[in-house]
Amino acid sequence: MPKPALGAEEPRSREDAVVKKAVVVLAAMGAVVRIEFGDGVPDEVIERVRHAWTGAAIDPAPARVDTDLRIEVDDVPEVERFLERLSTDVTLEALAHNRGSLMMLHAAGIALDDGRVIAFVGPSGRGKTTLSRVLANVHGYVSDETIAFDRDLRVLPYRKPLSVVRDGAPKDQVAPADAGMRDLPDADLTLAAIVLLDRDTSVGEPEIEHLHFIDAAPVLVEQTSYLVELDGTVATLAELCDRVGGIRRLRYSEAADVPAKIESLLAPGPAPEAWTRASVAVRDAVGQASSSDAVDYGDAVVVLSDRTLRVLTGIAPTVIRAARESEEFGSIVKAVIEHHGVPPSGDPEVIVRTAIEELTEAGLLRNISGR
Repeated sequence: MPKPALGAEEPRSREDAVVKKAVVVLAAMGAVVRIEFGDGVPDEVIERVRHAWTGAAIDPAPARVDTDLRIEVDDVPEVERFLERLSTDVTLEALAHNRGSLMMLHAAGIALDDGRVIAFVGPSGRGKTTLSRVLANVHGYVSDETIAFDRDLRVLPYRKPLSVVRDGAPKDQVAPADAGMRDLPDADLTLAAIVLLDRDTSVGEPEIEHLHFIDAAPVLVEQTSYLVELDGTVATLAELCDRVGGIRRLRYSEAADVPAKIESLLAPGPAPEAWTRASVAVRDAVGQASSSDAVDYGDAVVVLSDRTLRVLTGIAPTVIRAARESEEFGSIVKAVIEHHGVPPSGDPEVIVRTAIEELTEAGLLRNISGR
């Protein structure tokens, strides 16, 4: 089985590496991955790896190439399971290598001839691989697994084998060329649209909906690798959504119906709603106090704390803002009444106290005096 040889090791060049029976060098999300095969691995297995990964291979490998990641393979007890596991290992190691430096969406992606990339985001089972196979027969294949990009929206492709589900067997690792998928265009790759996939067999014609960031954020958080490693987590997401013209949701039944909708997916959406970067006082499970990046839309605040995304509405945003000015209970009650008016029923102090208790329990407020 593959044995990642990572940890604190510095990148090595080919000249410094231990000589192996065979080596395959790959490009994965901008990282150079070196797979080294020992003498115990049959030639036919090495050839299957080499063929499956032709879309990502740096081949022929340069006389000298700096290596970011190294995976050693000394024996292969079960070929099909090994091929599936290798795909997973390369993916996980590349994700870990890029943590904190790239945004990495769990998504399939295709590139138009001018380099614009559409990322189709969704958990396993939403049809990303099938959609990749259909769309990349017309457009360039970027990935069926992860769309990685930097703060300039520059996309770093990951042209791994397609992982095709088989009943009762490991996923088949299919080389992109074998599936009729196109090469990348001769253009700089730039993220142009993010599309959340919603596969629904009851849908006839595919439906496109533009989502507010508040509605899209929970899905994006779940489908982004190492998101909390990025500076300004929630604000980074909100800014990203604005820069790509908002987030679209695609409800579709059959992948064959989607190619006709590509231009519609790239059409401009409504102007983004104004927001400001905010900070929310938080505490972790052991009571340690800190602050968390948040996005304030006025009537709603989106905050990520303890790896949980929360959308605060009602009087909660007002309570949060008032607590920044004063942690005295009476001042917060006054601020809530000034902003929202006297409630038609119920004691405003009881209502505010309940909100404070809920926010404190969620770790979004420190203790408020006088409540």
